[in-house]
Amino acid sequence: MCGIMGYIGTRPAKQIIYSGLKQQEYRGYDSAGIALLDQSLSINKTKGDTASLNLQKLSDEATMGIGHTRWATHGEPSAANAHPHHFGDIVLVHNGIIENFEDLKAEIDTTKLKSQTDSEVLAALINLYFHSTKDLLQATQQALSRAKGTFGIITMSPKEPGALIAARRGSPVIIGVDDEQYYIASDPTALIDHTDRVVYLEDNQVAKLSKAGLEVYDLKMQVQSIAVEELEETERASKLEGFESYLEKEIYEQPTALTNTMRGRVSEDGSIVLGGPNLALEEMQAIKHILIIGCGTAYYAGFYAKYRLEEMLGIPVSVEHGSEFRYRYGAYDPEHTLAIFMSQSGETADTLASLHEAKRRRIMTMGIVNAVGSSLARDVDHGGIYLHVGVETSVASTKAFTAMVVALLMFGGFMANKLGQNQVLMRNLARELAMLPSEITSALELHKQIKKLAEELYDRHDWFFLGRGELYPVALEGALKLSEVAYAHAQAFPAGEMKHGPISLIDAKHVSVLLLPEDELLYEKGLSALQEIKARGGTVLTVSTRPKPSQSDYHVEVAHTGPHTDGLVMNACLQLLALEIAAKNKRNIDKPRNLAKSVTVE
Repeated sequence: MCGIMGYIGTRPAKQIIYSGLKQQEYRGYDSAGIALLDQSLSINKTKGDTASLNLQKLSDEATMGIGHTRWATHGEPSAANAHPHHFGDIVLVHNGIIENFEDLKAEIDTTKLKSQTDSEVLAALINLYFHSTKDLLQATQQALSRAKGTFGIITMSPKEPGALIAARRGSPVIIGVDDEQYYIASDPTALIDHTDRVVYLEDNQVAKLSKAGLEVYDLKMQVQSIAVEELEETERASKLEGFESYLEKEIYEQPTALTNTMRGRVSEDGSIVLGGPNLALEEMQAIKHILIIGCGTAYYAGFYAKYRLEEMLGIPVSVEHGSEFRYRYGAYDPEHTLAIFMSQSGETADTLASLHEAKRRRIMTMGIVNAVGSSLARDVDHGGIYLHVGVETSVASTKAFTAMVVALLMFGGFMANKLGQNQVLMRNLARELAMLPSEITSALELHKQIKKLAEELYDRHDWFFLGRGELYPVALEGALKLSEVAYAHAQAFPAGEMKHGPISLIDAKHVSVLLLPEDELLYEKGLSALQEIKARGGTVLTVSTRPKPSQSDYHVEVAHTGPHTDGLVMNACLQLLALEIAAKNKRNIDKPRNLAKSVTVE
């Protein structure tokens, strides 16, 4: 959620750290700060984005420093609570949550605390150990050994110039390696302009960066091996290229993104080839249950795919929230269950915690992720599928959602092919997937029509999204997008459940978005819901592969591709609807209030 940035080398650090923070703002922020160290320490912090920083107050000559964009967890958004925190001889930036910070307060002089944050308590504890050890690495290691919770941190000290200390547990820390200089960031997008050689710190590792080189230890100060990896060019942040927002750009990138997701993997003869999943035939034959785990949009993508995976494979598929899975007993047979974990960033804290719980239960684990080299990609034990959709900058996910569904459908087809099941269905699936990019392109051509709808409906604040079958998860995703970017109150229900309570909220100011399928039976059931809403004075917008129903107030018609993918085409229209309603209400479309792109705290 927060973004950290550090640099030590031979170049002026100020602009390097500032630009690195700018490239990580999409992760979420409500305040920012930079600290630079040369002959003296200079710090500037602000409430708001990095553009609000007063860079003139920072040294132009310093060749080392740290910076931070904050998303508040402890303490209100303010300059005082912004990072870097300076306590005694320690300067610190921190991403994560120190769960036992109240207990740790008993060991420090709390009268000197200037903020309400858990992070400053950690800085004070490191300062305490620094006074006894006179060594920044040892002090940081000893303090972190006492900390419970998650952290991605960088520390420095005026008493030990020429060294940065970085450490991680449950929050990403990536070190960029170049000749005589090092970069530290939460996100590879902040490093790609400087180097393509990186080291991914693992949980409970501490690194010291200095002119002497890079050293990595565990929390017991045992030396760890260092693996330098190559950073992929796809991690480079994109430009707007004429679009009004990254959200709009990424909606329009979906046809190309899906082509990249499927390239070399899907053929029209029904064969699907996936090199990522590391599952032997015997392991596939043993799978009697698939468990899909994700948060937010990733959860809805899994929910969508559940309907078709069960049809393809003839086994039950469950979908769990990453924030809930590890806190309840699940009667999953580890020898016969495959758990698939999904995250665009690969760093979602709740999803990673659930992954570790599944591994503890000895359940087979696989990942679907966009960010190459992320924690999720490295921690699963049976490989997975990279989405290859490029960097997604807008906080609200669009192309990653669509690609996650496609990745799951591809995996279902891959597994069915290996097991010799449903070959006719697999050929139909391959045909639908091949058509999907062009059908989404056609849906995007409805943008002007949808913009006109938004101009008539933008001031409505209460919305229902309704669907049946796999269109119910599409309704959930549509409601999420509208609430995320337009700040409208939106809820989704199975269309048949509306009469069991939600219908009491229908009035003349209420809008219901009703998704109507091609299937005759479910279409007729959907029309019943339409009539119930109209009987109570509600406004109805229908989205369907069929022509406009007579009682519908507004209608968007999309092409029929097939049962596996019709919902994804409709979803593109819902994305445009959320975009245009947000624009009409002058919302901060790419950086909605209170939200973060990469949720790295629980």
